[in-house]
Amino acid sequence: MKILKQERTGSNVKLEVEADLQEYKNAFDSVMEEAGRSIKVPGFRPGKAPRNILEQNINADFVKERALEQVIRESLPAIIKESGLEVIEIQNWAPVSLDGQCVFSLEVVVQPEVSLGKYKGVQAGKKQAKVEDSQIDEYIRSVLAEAAQVKEISGRPVKTGDIAELDVEGQVNGKPEDALSQKSLPVLIGDNRIAPGFDGNIEGLSIGEGKEFNITLPADYYVKEFSGAEALFKVTVKRIAERTIPELSDEFVKKISSFNSVEEYKSDVRKRFEDAVKREAEDHFKDELLKKVLEGSVVEIPDAVTRRETDIMLDEMNVNLEQKGLSLDHYLKSRQIDLNSLRKELEPKAADRAKAKLVLRAVAKQEGLEATVDDLENEIKKISEELGRPPEDYRGEMMKEYLKDFILRTKALDFIAEHAKIK
Repeated sequence: MKILKQERTGSNVKLEVEADLQEYKNAFDSVMEEAGRSIKVPGFRPGKAPRNILEQNINADFVKERALEQVIRESLPAIIKESGLEVIEIQNWAPVSLDGQCVFSLEVVVQPEVSLGKYKGVQAGKKQAKVEDSQIDEYIRSVLAEAAQVKEISGRPVKTGDIAELDVEGQVNGKPEDALSQKSLPVLIGDNRIAPGFDGNIEGLSIGEGKEFNITLPADYYVKEFSGAEALFKVTVKRIAERTIPELSDEFVKKISSFNSVEEYKSDVRKRFEDAVKREAEDHFKDELLKKVLEGSVVEIPDAVTRRETDIMLDEMNVNLEQKGLSLDHYLKSRQIDLNSLRKELEPKAADRAKAKLVLRAVAKQEGLEATVDDLENEIKKISEELGRPPEDYRGEMMKEYLKDFILRTKALDFIAEHAKIK
């Protein structure tokens, strides 16, 4: 395989490539053999017609096209390696000469070139990393609530703090809506998870008792179609469970942690909160720096790059949903949109993400940053521990290339932060 011509215009590259003629002949024979098994030739059983008879009954241009397509597919890794291009997408290919040689043209989209702006000495504000006592108290209350003993009761109506099992039918404009309805729905009364005012209407109801009431759904309701809508709810109480929340004591702390006293436990909680707040402040600082670096850098994002980044975002979304026991199909149905609509929603953010990745790679290249073997192993170890899977699952070539790229971009952003100025 030999590259005869290579012309670049922006992110579009046109190549003229000469492949080994014998490889093309072998591909041609393979396509003919496959075709011979599938097409019907009068007077012959499938796959038994002589080659000369077969050639009279088949479209020669079709065979040439399929054979060349096979050669290009098999040659692509070598073409990419020899050209040094980061190919994003193949847009077109065509034969140039198949008479005594195998020459074809190939049009591809490659990673765009980046014109870096200022990335050293960039200024940004940094949030103060402070933890309030109220945050610690709220967290500990949630831990105690999760450890509550739950006991089914009868003989009294629902009150705040109970878990009520409800049959719920929600209507909008007189029409029952599946997204607002559910049988045997457990509701922690006072949590106001469904909508503001919903839980207050349940308080005071006894088992078997029902009620109808209207609620204005919040503007940020998770089903966008019903955001701000006036909904009628028909609710029946099926069961009531009372929660007994434990007290915070040394004995309780020993049961849920490796600490022996309330004081030690609270100290650990505070440290974890402080560490998280510091990370959040540092991440915000880096985000602000990156925004300014991106504003000063010039790079045109081809549609192919945006499409690929959109695919990555969809894969990430799917993984996150699966970890919650959901699926992308379920998410699309809950929002009443199709995949194409979701892609269009994601494309602007995908283009921004793609630009950020390209700029950070350019910074890493400019500063000679590298992803070492130790960096890679540490990242594999970290991921395997977080996801509870063996490190070998992340040692495939594609995964290693992905992780190397992630490490380089992380180092580039760290470099920008280390050389920044705090306002």
